[in-house]
Amino acid sequence: MSRPDFSSYASATALQTAFVLLALCLPAPNASANETCGGDYVCIADDAAVVTVWAAGSASLAAQQLCAEAPVSVTADSAGERHLACSAASDALRLLARCQISLRRPLHVHIMSEVRHPFSGAIFGLLDTKQERVLITQEANIPSLVKDTPYAKLPQRDFYRSLIVHEIVHGIMHQNLKRRATSHAAYEYPAYALQLESLTPDLRDQFLQSFDQTSIETNSILFNDPVLFFDPYFFAARAYHHFKASPNGCAHLTALLEGDVAFIAPPHM
Repeated sequence: MSRPDFSSYASATALQTAFVLLALCLPAPNASANETCGGDYVCIADDAAVVTVWAAGSASLAAQQLCAEAPVSVTADSAGERHLACSAASDALRLLARCQISLRRPLHVHIMSEVRHPFSGAIFGLLDTKQERVLITQEANIPSLVKDTPYAKLPQRDFYRSLIVHEIVHGIMHQNLKRRATSHAAYEYPAYALQLESLTPDLRDQFLQSFDQTSIETNSILFNDPVLFFDPYFFAARAYHHFKASPNGCAHLTALLEGDVAFIAPPHM
């Protein structure tokens, strides 16, 4: 298989971060089966003690709101943040409902000043599977995380909303898993595909134009962890195109809930 033509957006710092994430997040042979990290600073954790370390700066004025449109509650500083998260949750539920995938239990979204990886610093967010909650970094602290990436070209509010969709998709998919996925790419494929689907067509096209179109559209590239970790933006673009170009994209999502699928390559140990 030929090597894909990755985009050149990653700076030396971003590449260094990718190497750190790859080393830290790929499970060791004796690692817990319930802990995994994905690309693009998104992590899924099942260890409440670890999640407590990752979540920093919980706002003193935070209040909780139950979303009217979905069995999702949101804790955040302002009514505006809570409304935005509820709107994103409704969108995530709508997109997955097309594939007959829905929440099985209530989900909680907590927007805090910063969510941190214990070794790599600030991250966009994570899913704490044990507590059935999504932790999201506050919008005000997003610019430093998207700097020098294709996301920086998008209006911040639109990207931020899509980020919340991404994390809530993780939560819904996790509740419906029948067998643990064998790669991080399998966790991230649906989250990235539906994150981009949640954008308006013009903004989605703007993001997709950041990449070589032939590379995005080729069907010869398997989705795998190296692509995810070293160019998560390219992975996101490929996931969306693959999902939309398939005769039945929903079949891919339901297959992922069952375990391995042919188009996602397991990690090489």
